[in-house]
Amino acid sequence: MRDWVLRFVTPISMSAAAGHGVSWGTGTYLEVADQHMLLTNNHVVSEVPEGGRLAHLPGPTDDFIAVGDNWTRRSLPIDAAFIRIRPVGLTGMKEPVPYNLLEPRYSAVEDEQLFWIGYPGYTAERHDAPTEARQRMTRFGGPLESRALPMLSQVIRDWSGEGEDAFNPDVHLAVHYPAEAQRTANGPAVALPHPKGMSGSLLWDTKFVANRRKGAPWSASDARVCGLVWAALDHPEIVIATKIEHVKSSFNWL
Repeated sequence: MRDWVLRFVTPISMSAAAGHGVSWGTGTYLEVADQHMLLTNNHVVSEVPEGGRLAHLPGPTDDFIAVGDNWTRRSLPIDAAFIRIRPVGLTGMKEPVPYNLLEPRYSAVEDEQLFWIGYPGYTAERHDAPTEARQRMTRFGGPLESRALPMLSQVIRDWSGEGEDAFNPDVHLAVHYPAEAQRTANGPAVALPHPKGMSGSLLWDTKFVANRRKGAPWSASDARVCGLVWAALDHPEIVIATKIEHVKSSFNWL
């Protein structure tokens, strides 16, 4: 899943001064009707300070490419934004998600394995404070260090949004994001980073459990996009995603 999804995903940086940038969010390249788009959260765009510019990293160099200000945006409960960009994929480093890989609606089977890749913007651990001193940024003219975090998890059980007014179970889903996780089966638990910076990650229904229950073989190419991550909570330890049908219908792409 990591290799399958990583080619679609980009870190998003923000620069408010020449020669200086900070990690800001996560985006995904998407192809709709032969046009290439960069998709992320609305709050990733709306929280840019005056004079700041966002950029993405299509490769093959470490140079971020600035994007304009003509974002199409939807606020909560959707929290999504996209902007049309020049085609990616000519370098062989990145490519857009074909539109047909987006589910018509969220329909993962119970206990399905869900996957996302995000770019944590801070060196802080899961429950540490994401202070300015811990933010990933350019240093001494060098490249902005961006580390992708692949995450395999499941919908959290028995929680319907108590205490979180922005959560609507008809529109959103909550996925477990703990303080520690295993990198390999039966391996030791390792600390997970603070989730700030992973906003804008697409959530994938891997179809692994569904295929196993049908006795069918599985490959990463069976996975489909089922949501868009936009928030994280400490209690319970979750990330919140908008179900993909609400993202699609809010923009009327097709």
